[in-house]
Amino acid sequence: MVRTKITSKGQTTIPSVFRKKWKTSQIIWEINPDGSAIVRPVPDVMDLFGAAGSPQPKDRDEREQAHDAIAEDAEARPATR
Repeated sequence: MVRTKITSKGQTTIPSVFRKKWKTSQIIWEINPDGSAIVRPVPDVMDLFGAAGSPQPKDRDEREQAHDAIAEDAEARPATR
């Protein structure tokens, strides 16, 4: 268990032990009915690449091409904020 402080702006630091283990830049906060919270890392979608498996031979550059296509799509979309 690690304790952190909440700043006057409502921010807190995610301890490095969690950042190193999770290797993500986003987290999800879930509030329970009793008022407690669960904090979870948002998995990188690319970590799931190939998880379903396929009998077809794998292209060595396929993962990089998919990552580039996702990045290009994200850049083409207007910001929603």
